[in-house]
Amino acid sequence: GKGSAGAGTARQGGEQRQGPLDGEEAPAKKMKAAAPEATQQQQEAGSDAMPGLHHANNAPVATTAPAAVGEALGSGGAQKAGGPPAESGAASPKQTKEEGAPLAHGSAPSTALGRVGEGVKGEHGAGGTPGASAATSVERKATHATSNSSRPKAKAGAKGGVLGGIASKVPGASGMKDAKMSGGPAQIGKGPAPGQKHAEIYTYASKDMVYGLAWSIRRDKNFRLACGSFIEDYANRIEILSLDDERDETSQLQLAHPSLSFPHPFPATKVMFLPDVGTSRPDLLATSSDYLRIYNLSDTRDDGTSGVELKTVLNNSKNSEFCAPLTSFDWNEDDMSKVGTSSIDTTCTIWDIEKEVVDTQLIAHDREVYDIAWGGAGVFASVSADGSVRIFDLRDKEHSTIIYESPKPEVPLVRLGWNKQDPRYMATVLMDSSKVIILDIRFPTLPVAELQRHQASVNMLAWAPHSSCHICTAGDDSQALIWDLSSMSQPLDGGLDPILAYHAGAEINNLKWSSLQPDWVAIAFNNNVQVLRV
Repeated sequence: GKGSAGAGTARQGGEQRQGPLDGEEAPAKKMKAAAPEATQQQQEAGSDAMPGLHHANNAPVATTAPAAVGEALGSGGAQKAGGPPAESGAASPKQTKEEGAPLAHGSAPSTALGRVGEGVKGEHGAGGTPGASAATSVERKATHATSNSSRPKAKAGAKGGVLGGIASKVPGASGMKDAKMSGGPAQIGKGPAPGQKHAEIYTYASKDMVYGLAWSIRRDKNFRLACGSFIEDYANRIEILSLDDERDETSQLQLAHPSLSFPHPFPATKVMFLPDVGTSRPDLLATSSDYLRIYNLSDTRDDGTSGVELKTVLNNSKNSEFCAPLTSFDWNEDDMSKVGTSSIDTTCTIWDIEKEVVDTQLIAHDREVYDIAWGGAGVFASVSADGSVRIFDLRDKEHSTIIYESPKPEVPLVRLGWNKQDPRYMATVLMDSSKVIILDIRFPTLPVAELQRHQASVNMLAWAPHSSCHICTAGDDSQALIWDLSSMSQPLDGGLDPILAYHAGAEINNLKWSSLQPDWVAIAFNNNVQVLRV
């Protein structure tokens, strides 16, 4: 909150409210707009306005990482086993002949291949798509809060290998081109590697603009994605896409089954599968918009049919006529019963989805919270319109630690990524900025690197799931860039170049890097979903 000394304790055992099933004609609850005066009234009202909630005593910007957080992350945030990959070489994908059409083997690419330094003239310009105007969209109808970044000077950071090591960990993976560039990054989209018979890019054209995007990591669903529409209205959809394991030149990224396209209230600000590679748990998919919804997917029922069942609707505003839209959420990989959500009402809520109750709710920031990310079983971080990155340890709910603040007052931070392979590192972006900020939580306040090769607002970022030193970013310049951060051992001063670039032909609203098959990245632009082999 305002930094008051009041306890930031949580409301324990919150209640779950079952809302109308998706597709019913009953109107949804009216959604509260994120008007500044409404937020201010909530803050002034304090615990009277939000019973059971108290302002967290947010510490000033830390000079060292909090001891509790370091302990929670393990050995002061030491790198997990598996570390940076070894060096190797690489291949790159081919593009579709027509934007949005399935790829025909041997077809010539028609969209431009992105190159550092090239400006892109979009129809909307910088910040003109849903990916860039996320905060405004969220205020309207629980839409998405997306991204961009900025400032200070780089310091020492992580060490690691070349991205080829990521792909080489997967049997049959393509590997990466030499990261030592000359005249710009290697280009994704130049065709299959020698001996490969299948395409390197697959495209699915949806009926509507796409924003929500997620990879399944379930072992028995090797190549499955979910995508959500972006229509500024109540009626939206979620679609489950798949691609055959035995891919060839005739394969297409397509709807897994007609019954796996289902209605969703309002645009999903985030879509995420249960982060479990095993097959013993139910096949769950979660979405956020007005509420947190969890669906049970059934590709093959006993009668041979497929379908989607709405398992639960989790709502913590049962006493109000309004609901505060959820801007994002994250599923805890270490404790899969926990899902953390962020909201425009300044709170972060930790749900126990097995008991369907609130485990913890905190007033996390002074203004709207735009993203949340887990860093361990009991540690999460969030970013907000107040311009701060804050870390919370659930063992000490009365305090949070500010790791970074925007260089300009009140400039929102809209996206956050926590490095799963090395939890000492985070990445964030500022609204309407073309920079990506890399943070080391051991050295708060100053970034260890700034990635400055985008030509327009950055909308999304994703750390490599099998490397501690690679990250992919995408934005309104229509480019998806992959960066090797292993050179951060020397001051960069904004001079780092990406090692790979892909030009989508339109502003990229979202991207996800597959954990199950780490040589594939998915992007969403216009009404298209593309998967790219890197």
